Amino acid sequence: MKRLIGIAGMPGAGKSAIFEVAPKFNIPVVSMGDIVRHETLKRGLELTPENVGNTAVELRKEYGKEAIAVFCLKYIEEKYKDEDIVIIEGIRSMYEVDYFRKHYPLTIVAIHSSPKTRFKRLKKRKREDDTSEWEAFVERDMRELGFTIGNVISLADYMIVNEEEDYNTYLKNLENVLKKIISSWEKENSGEPGGI
Repeated sequence: MKRLIGIAGMPGAGKSAIFEVAPKFNIPVVSMGDIVRHETLKRGLELTPENVGNTAVELRKEYGKEAIAVFCLKYIEEKYKDEDIVIIEGIRSMYEVDYFRKHYPLTIVAIHSSPKTRFKRLKKRKREDDTSEWEAFVERDMRELGFTIGNVISLADYMIVNEEEDYNTYLKNLENVLKKIISSWEKENSGEPGGI
């Protein structure tokens, strides 16, 4: 039975660190943000914060509030049909959570960082859809919160705080949480008590 691990967090919280940790477990990672960026480009739009944000909103208008999850799951079932575990980076709404859970067991890991820390990181990161303006950053946060990402974070199965501490410590924490999830599934499968 395929199982999903969802990584949730506000922009700049440190979700993409999962791409560094997952290979240690041979688990593929699919980014929901990449799916939105891909759709933005397909619509002939430049990758700006505004265009990517608007594409996410448009997709939800066209296909329902779980739209990105629909595209994401289709991609997973085509590309990773033989994988037992797939990590989904960037879950943003309870509608997406519910959609994934209708099809497969899903465990949510939330990454939390303060707005100031996240803003500093985004300015440093300089991805096409990032902003270096505080007002635009707050606007993006509000849009994300409008997708009900706050509910996903507060109802997560695991929470990792990623503030100013050493990056390697954060990676280690992420790795430990993945180990816990995998071992609880193994216990569950063997019938031992202690599964999630």
